[in-house]
Amino acid sequence: MNWIGNALLALVAGSVGSLLSVPTSQRLGEAAKARFATRQRLHGTLSAYRQELEYQHDRSVTEQHGYPPEFAELEGQETLAEEVLRGLPDLSKRMRKQLRHDLQLLVGPTMLAFAESRMWVPEAVRANETERGRLELLLRRVNREPDRYSEGHLQRLLSEQNRLPEHDDHYQKALEALDRMACRVMP
Repeated sequence: MNWIGNALLALVAGSVGSLLSVPTSQRLGEAAKARFATRQRLHGTLSAYRQELEYQHDRSVTEQHGYPPEFAELEGQETLAEEVLRGLPDLSKRMRKQLRHDLQLLVGPTMLAFAESRMWVPEAVRANETERGRLELLLRRVNREPDRYSEGHLQRLLSEQNRLPEHDDHYQKALEALDRMACRVMP
């Protein structure tokens, strides 16, 4: 008779325990879904940027054109940095640190700090003349003091287009950084 009471108590305790753990497992499941979606989005962004970098590099070598401003110059670097930075909160701490390190190698600490400061600014505010002036000021600083502000491989890639060995070296390093980042976030 005692074993029947114990069995009923175990059934009730198991049912109550499972009911209490359902919200936790649902939260963990939603976090895993968000992490997967973020990784998938970041992988797509990084892969597309890498493909565009290869295309524009080949085009700049064969057609003697520079890189388009919306892609690899400061505006494009800022866009890439912002897209990666927006996805970081959904990822693990270790992955955030690794991606941030590679992103800093790619765009440089100056552009990374600039992208962080503008990341959540609404588009309407960005379009006004003051914000455009801030970006132009940063561009002038980069052009005036390239050793101080041109720290990222993408900026070096642009500033050394006429020196082929250095240009190719930074091109390869930029591709390696993009590949590492894309591999880390591969879903």
